Amino acid sequence: MSSPPSSAPAYEIRAYRPGDEHAILAAFNRIFARVDPGFHPRAEAEWRWLYERNPSGRRIFLALAEDGRVLAQYAGIPQRVRLDGEPTCFSQSVDSMSDPESRRLTREPLFVQVGRAFDAAFGGTGPEKDTLMWGLPVPAAFRIGKKALKYELIRQQHKLCAPLARVALPPTALEAEELHTFPPETDALFERLARERRGVAVRDQAQMRWRYEENPNHRYRVAGVRRAGELAGLAVFRKGSFDRVEDGLLVDWLAPAGDEPVRAALLAWALAAARTEGCERLTTLFPESAPEWLAFQRLGFCVHATRYFLVAWSFSRVHDLLWMQRHWYYTLGDTDLA
Repeated sequence: MSSPPSSAPAYEIRAYRPGDEHAILAAFNRIFARVDPGFHPRAEAEWRWLYERNPSGRRIFLALAEDGRVLAQYAGIPQRVRLDGEPTCFSQSVDSMSDPESRRLTREPLFVQVGRAFDAAFGGTGPEKDTLMWGLPVPAAFRIGKKALKYELIRQQHKLCAPLARVALPPTALEAEELHTFPPETDALFERLARERRGVAVRDQAQMRWRYEENPNHRYRVAGVRRAGELAGLAVFRKGSFDRVEDGLLVDWLAPAGDEPVRAALLAWALAAARTEGCERLTTLFPESAPEWLAFQRLGFCVHATRYFLVAWSFSRVHDLLWMQRHWYYTLGDTDLA
């Protein structure tokens, strides 16, 4: 594909090819440095972790100039997902960008053209397609996406926060143990718990190790609870900034929705981890449709608005956005915010 005006430089829109990462990084670091005063350049090692080592795959479409420069990118972090027990994929739209100098090349923004090519290549239903594409865009990106790329608002995202002393846990005979790695039983735990969740991203050992243990940017702490020797729940914690506030973050949660002893044991560990890290609050995120949303409030967590809003577009008539709003389970760990 090339630009219509014959006098304008030609450009090509296509999927990522090995070797494009060098031009992608150059464009990423150049473009985002212009708009974000606190921007830190992305290193190649981080890019390779994010886009080459993800067990769920890679999603990148590009607009490239004749000289190989990246003019625009539409990218996603894919997630293997179960919808009503059936395998499919989602992708979180991230790192989308357009070089301001490219805007004069064509009447229709390159960002939109690349986004449409991305949708056509990866959107659909079935095990290898992205049934849902979603994101937490800045307002300018949402306006463009709403107008030209089918973005729809699912919800204004809220968070659950509690001062450590406010959380009132019921007694439990179970105790969470801090782990150095996700054990092999993580796969079986996810398979059991996936039956409770009509829509949930795969949290098997490979995915969890990639997301948390191999992450080059952050250090996470992981704990597990066992009952009669069987792994019954997992939680992930780190101290960090979310929504412009430094807190203790309960990043991921893999536990039976109605199992109060497991919930109490994991939360007791998270509270202790927050204290040792010098945090005053524990913050987490669930959709309002998840049982944890009310369960955590009953333990002392309060609802706070965030500056984020969740948008998505679905390629399934059965699992449409209304269905997703009611049944899709996610945590902070599903996002790239923590």
